[in-house]
Amino acid sequence: MMSRSSLAQEDELDLHTLMDRELAVAHGSSYVDLAAFAIDIDRVYWLDPEDERLPFGWEVFLTEHLLLDWSNAQEHRGQALLAALCAPLLVEKPGEPPLGGQIVFAVYDAVVRSALPDELRDLFASWRSAPRELLHALHELREAGPAILKQLAEHCLRAELQPPLAAATRQALEQLRASSAEHAILSVR
Repeated sequence: MMSRSSLAQEDELDLHTLMDRELAVAHGSSYVDLAAFAIDIDRVYWLDPEDERLPFGWEVFLTEHLLLDWSNAQEHRGQALLAALCAPLLVEKPGEPPLGGQIVFAVYDAVVRSALPDELRDLFASWRSAPRELLHALHELREAGPAILKQLAEHCLRAELQPPLAAATRQALEQLRASSAEHAILSVR
């Protein structure tokens, strides 16, 4: 759990992020951990957004993977939190999205694939069209198997950020790296 330290760390960024104090108070550490993860992954992305070694949509893919793990652990409570998290991002004025904003696309993809409840689909009613190129890229990343998750987790863990990754983000990435490696070994057998 990283509640207070994550909020303090996000304040240090002095950047526009998806972290919202009212939502943090209402939803507690679950919200803070999820928001901080999305923000940290986006911070890594912005270190070099044109890095050709990384596949298109990798930051959404990694965020969605953690989001689904988190959602499974939350049972039914997670749906309200995801709606509360996405709603303000979907009414943002056009321009530079807040750090962590890729979580909206992660939720959308998970809803489209029926990995999250269909009730969340209403959040995206104002979208004129689906982000087809991104959805296709996310499908290809899922097809690539667990090795890509390990590679992306390692990329984030090696990133030199100031302030550094939040403790819970680092822990989640380390677990993702370990479980991806374990899954890859089991699938080879």
